[in-house]
Amino acid sequence: MPVKLNHYWTIIQERKDDYGKFMLKRFIPKINQLGMHTVAGWTVLIGGYSEIIFETISNDLDCLERALKHKKYRILKAELLNYVTRYKTKVLVNSGKMDTYSADIKEDTVKFNQMWDVAGDKQSDYERCVEEIFYPTLEKLGITVAREWEVLIGEGPRIICEGRATDIENLIRNLQSAEFRNAKAHLQKQVETYESRMLTFHIKKTRGYKSNGYDIVSG
Repeated sequence: MPVKLNHYWTIIQERKDDYGKFMLKRFIPKINQLGMHTVAGWTVLIGGYSEIIFETISNDLDCLERALKHKKYRILKAELLNYVTRYKTKVLVNSGKMDTYSADIKEDTVKFNQMWDVAGDKQSDYERCVEEIFYPTLEKLGITVAREWEVLIGEGPRIICEGRATDIENLIRNLQSAEFRNAKAHLQKQVETYESRMLTFHIKKTRGYKSNGYDIVSG
């Protein structure tokens, strides 16, 4: 089963140009060779947390574990730390809900990620809420739920709802709607430590006009 490794960091601004060259010419190609396929890099547009979220996907936990133990990965990580601060990672696995995840992301995609912990005595109520109210409302409002992830390794919150939209103005308008606020109110009765972030591309795949297949678009 595919497993995601998210890397989080803040770019050292004085090294921004060198960082870009390092990411495109060395870090991304080598990470891909180790079996941690680069999906995209994201910058936080609205919401707190690290400046950059770098998204990779592996075939399964065994594949990811081998990559993380490899000497080449340790060297790459050490080199990356010359260009970034506040580095951390999270290993994410499929929670079993809302699985339409694809590593092929449309060029105009904006992410709306929501995070939370399920309240200790609310698991059954939580499952009914997200399956019958919250996730259907997101889909109705044009927010595709790519997957509900569970944080296997890394700091919480423990659940991440990965939402995708292609029209940022419409997304913001829908998040202000009574329909979304009502669905969120239902959810918050079942969960704790709710957070949300809006993300836009920092690194994205190109369509082959560059040999490395990726380009930095912001950050």
